[in-house]
Amino acid sequence: MKTLRRKSKWLPAWEMPSDPVKAVLWFFHWLLRVLVRYFFILIIAGIAYETYLNGVVGFFGTLLVGLLVWAGFAVLLVFINFSTNVSRVMEDVNRIQHGYPPRSPFFSSEPPEEPLNGHVVEGTITDLEEERRKRRHE
Repeated sequence: MKTLRRKSKWLPAWEMPSDPVKAVLWFFHWLLRVLVRYFFILIIAGIAYETYLNGVVGFFGTLLVGLLVWAGFAVLLVFINFSTNVSRVMEDVNRIQHGYPPRSPFFSSEPPEEPLNGHVVEGTITDLEEERRKRRHE
């Protein structure tokens, strides 16, 4: 009989996008996930240090502050994950409305060369030579 085993990873997947702006935002999201996952280690270290210095008062004070900071990070991560998922859904709806297939994690995220219905809406393609001639005459 096969048993289901959860694949536990020490760190979230490192799949940084190549676009510099997206890469910075992705890195902050990745770092926030790591902080939420492993912040308890910093809390325990702080509790041990403060208990050594200040006794029971240091223990409870550091525990309270550490848990509040961790809860703040967790709420921020939930908010960012929610807003990211909402923006992905909106992007997929927008792509479907424009005739493109929705994004899929199994395929490339590059948009197709032309819409699925194959026709071009009037005014969407600009003739560059014609635009240059117009500018020269002005």
